[in-house]
Amino acid sequence: MILEGRLWHPQNGLTEGCVAVGDDGAIERVAKTMAGRKQRVCGMLLPAGFDMHVHFRDPGFPQKETWASGSAAAACGGVTAVVDMPNTQPPTDSPTAFATKAQRAAAASVVDFGLGVSARPGISREAWFGELPAAFWKLYPYGKSWEDYRATATEVTAAGGRPLVIHGEHPSHIDMSPPTELAEHTAHRRLAEAECLAGMPASPQLHVAHLSTADGLAGLPAGATAEVCPHHLLLNLDACDSIDCKVDPPLRTPRDNAALWAGFRDGRIAVLASDHAPHLPEEKASDNPPSGIPGVETMVPLMLQQVSAGRLALGRLVNAMAEAPADRLGLPRGRIAAGQPADLIEVDLKAARPVALEQLHSRAGWSPYEGWDAIFPQRVWRRGELVAADGELQASRGGRPLFTAQP
Repeated sequence: MILEGRLWHPQNGLTEGCVAVGDDGAIERVAKTMAGRKQRVCGMLLPAGFDMHVHFRDPGFPQKETWASGSAAAACGGVTAVVDMPNTQPPTDSPTAFATKAQRAAAASVVDFGLGVSARPGISREAWFGELPAAFWKLYPYGKSWEDYRATATEVTAAGGRPLVIHGEHPSHIDMSPPTELAEHTAHRRLAEAECLAGMPASPQLHVAHLSTADGLAGLPAGATAEVCPHHLLLNLDACDSIDCKVDPPLRTPRDNAALWAGFRDGRIAVLASDHAPHLPEEKASDNPPSGIPGVETMVPLMLQQVSAGRLALGRLVNAMAEAPADRLGLPRGRIAAGQPADLIEVDLKAARPVALEQLHSRAGWSPYEGWDAIFPQRVWRRGELVAADGELQASRGGRPLFTAQP
């Protein structure tokens, strides 16, 4: 297969050219011109998204999401690789649980996948710590003392190997009582991020998930990397007061939006991630609504709309959604370059349409962005195979594990 048209070149930016894809699903060659039969790209060709923070709820919560539905949403939104978080049921916290989830993903996922593994005190002394092909270790603050939380972060970052991804909120500020309004949830956690990050180790092994505040950005530990989600860039308490928008970390203020945008644009926040966390509408309407919103299918389209509107440079988005997450996790992908997987999306920046629930694929069945303009990819290729076209899934299964051994 040879694709021809405007494409995002890693060194030259947007340029006219051709991409040849081999039978093995890798990019064979990128050049200005090529001989042979070609498919013309409308708009432009970009690297597909790599979302290193999703909750596909499988195993344990199939009513919310499965690997089949979550990966379909990812593919139709232009994401061809994901990392699933470990808070499933059972949690991904042992070689047995890891193997079970990996088998489920391999049997049903349309997109390539990695798995995060829950960190706990003493985990680096487990015999399998250096052998399990985890994408990263994930540390949650829920039900932990600050002393144990900080000690575990110090232990795992000092051990080396895979990165430690932290939920950057201080356990002492997490109030699990149901809020009566969204602002109450935010008020409970006003200082949680800044106080947590102030106590974290300075280490290049540390990655801060879903950064949400100006103070958190200012207090990132030395050497650490961070990610930001569309909802912490685009939503705030002034724009969204519905309890449906209860997320952890919570929505903040326009001041925090502005600081995060600045950090995202200049690369201090390197990675874009969705924190796709689907819950059903009836759960959100209950007396004790869970935290989380669906987002893997709308992440890239919403941010492409920001590019179209002139609020974000295309190169910064390409880096944040494809190059930076791959680099952070040590994977040779995310670029339109010879030898890399042919994970590509065809995009027309003039083809915006409103987000429509009936066109989304998550089992959640709702979105805080319903009616927002977004630019969905026209075609999506995973390792050279067309997996989505015009919002319709073109393949089932076929996803492969991203990690096979520790570095």
